[in-house]
Amino acid sequence: MRHLPRRGSALALVLCASFAGVSCDAAGQRTAAPAAAVPAAAADTSGRGAAPAYQVISVNGAGRITGRVTVTGHVRRDTVVFSSADARWCGATPRVSLVEGAGDRVAGAVVWIDDLRAGKPLPMMRRYDLTTARCAARPAVQAAVAGGMLDVRSRDPIAHRTRFLLGAATLDVVDENDAGQVVPTAAVLAHAGLVEVRCDLHAATHGWIRVFDQPYFTVTARDGSFHIDSIPPGTYHVAVWQPALGMRETTVQVKKGEAATVNVAMPAPR
Repeated sequence: MRHLPRRGSALALVLCASFAGVSCDAAGQRTAAPAAAVPAAAADTSGRGAAPAYQVISVNGAGRITGRVTVTGHVRRDTVVFSSADARWCGATPRVSLVEGAGDRVAGAVVWIDDLRAGKPLPMMRRYDLTTARCAARPAVQAAVAGGMLDVRSRDPIAHRTRFLLGAATLDVVDENDAGQVVPTAAVLAHAGLVEVRCDLHAATHGWIRVFDQPYFTVTARDGSFHIDSIPPGTYHVAVWQPALGMRETTVQVKKGEAATVNVAMPAPR
């Protein structure tokens, strides 16, 4: 729950009502809206158009996919200059890696089965965290289930105005003014799609959330590894996406009770 400044209940109600996807109590305090239902025809995250509604079915003879994502070529680093006012907390000229991982192995790449619309239940866990620390969004990349709740946190004793964008549309804007604040929002994860995270006050704050209306997705570990389980036997498209490396797709055949291996090498940006 977010506590607004004590400037009178009328002003608090006006400020709270300015946020989409939330409700306000009589004191003007922001309360979490109920989790949205998964739409019957949510936008497909691959850009192939509307996808049919996901169906939960009994999966017999399930297989799984395991693999690793790597990068080929030199990965450059960005240099970001902050305003002098926030240099104490954000750092003056930090060098930010565009691709995190170990060696040539890529962490934080989102991997999902693109064309599987019936299978295991969606994850029970529907609560996610996004933390701003030293003006960086952490995690910089994550994946979530549509209809979940996002807790937006700040560890910085300075103001942040975190904006969540789906394409050109603003889903929500979260203002935080001191370390330790936590603001829940349901609007950000209401529908499937690629959500961009930015701060209106700090240009270097940048992150991404891929929201899915199906459960066959994951994010690579520090060593680039991933696995997806409980997959009905069949042939599928596997998609891999990382902000700096872009998108790669491959086809995999999942056999009954077996593990299929998918290793994806992504060229470094030039």
